[in-house]
Amino acid sequence: MGAGLDHMPRPRKPARLYWRKDEQQWVIRDGNTQKRTGFGARESGKAEDALAEYLKAKAVPERTGPANPADLTVGEVLAKYADDYGPSMDAPATLAYSISALAPFWADLTCDAVKESTCRRYLTHRDRAPGTVRRELGVLQAAINYAHREGVLVHPIKVKLPEAGAIRDRWLTRDELAMLLRAAAPHVRRFILLSFYSGRRASAILELTWARVDLNAGVIRFREDGQRETNKRRGRITMPRQLRNHVARWRAELDAMPRRSAARQTHVVMFRGKTVANIKKGIARAAERAGLDDVTPHVLKHTAITHAVMNGLGIEDAAEYFDTSPATIREHYWHHSPHQQAAAVQVIERRGR
Repeated sequence: MGAGLDHMPRPRKPARLYWRKDEQQWVIRDGNTQKRTGFGARESGKAEDALAEYLKAKAVPERTGPANPADLTVGEVLAKYADDYGPSMDAPATLAYSISALAPFWADLTCDAVKESTCRRYLTHRDRAPGTVRRELGVLQAAINYAHREGVLVHPIKVKLPEAGAIRDRWLTRDELAMLLRAAAPHVRRFILLSFYSGRRASAILELTWARVDLNAGVIRFREDGQRETNKRRGRITMPRQLRNHVARWRAELDAMPRRSAARQTHVVMFRGKTVANIKKGIARAAERAGLDDVTPHVLKHTAITHAVMNGLGIEDAAEYFDTSPATIREHYWHHSPHQQAAAVQVIERRGR
C-alpha cells in the first residue's frame, strides 16, 4: 500500500461491550466513546440489555427523502444497487465481484469522500492493473448514479476513473489458429472452434447447453431461456457452415454414447463428464505446446471479429452477429477492414482526375 493510505480513516467498529478491569464493570465502547453500564462481572446479561438499548437509541430512522452525501455511506449505495439492479443484469456474478473488491475500501466511507484523491488512493490500495480498477470504479459510478435517480442521494457525484490503457491488437493468424488447435486437448479444441466461429465470451460458451443448440435450424442460442434479449436478438447466431459441421459431428458422438453417459453430457464443452468453469489454463497449455505467446480466451474472441472484418463484414452486421456494440467494432476492429476509408479514397481519386 502507498503512503497516501496513512491518512485514510480506518473502518469504524460497531458498538460493543468491553470489560474494564480497573473499574470492574462492563462499558459500551463505540469508537472513541465509552459509556459505563454500571453492571459487574456477574451481570453480563444486564450489560447486553444495556447495549441493545444503546443501539436502539442510536439507530438511524428509515430515510424519507434524499440524503446528503455526508449522511449516506458508500456501502449503502452499493448494497441498494446490487439488490435492485443486480438481478436484471446479464452477468450478475461480474457485478458481485466488483462490489466485493470495492467494499473493503469504500463501504464505511460516506459518499462525500468520493473524490479524485480518494479514487487515486483506491488505485494504490487495489494494486491491480488500471483497467481492472477502472471497471470497478465504473460500478461505483453506476451505483451512485442509480442512488440519485432513485431519490436516495440528493445529487450525483463524479467518480474519477484511471486513464484507459491502449488495447493490444493481438489476434491469431489462420496458421497460428491451426497450430493452437493441434496442440489443444479435445474439450479445449471444441471451445476454440466455438469461440472462433461465434466470437462469444468465454462464459457464454462454457455455459452453453445442448438444449440451446438447434441443428435442424442451424441456430445456437447463447442466452438462457428467460434471459433478457435485445431487439436484434443478439443472443443467438445462425451457425456458419464450418461450425455447423463441427457441431453435427459432436452431436453424433454424443448420440453414440450409452444413454446414461449421454444424459450427463448437458453442456457442449465438458471435461471428464463435468462442466468447465474456467478455460484459461487449458488455452495457456495449448499455446505453450504450440509455441505461441499471449493467447487468452479474449484473444480468441478478438481473433473471430478481426478475421470477419478483414473479410469484409460491415460494422452493423459485425455488431449484431458478435454481440458487440457498433462503437466497439469501429474503434477496435474497423482498421482491419478493406472498406475502411474506401468511400473517401474514391471521392479523392475522382476529384484528382
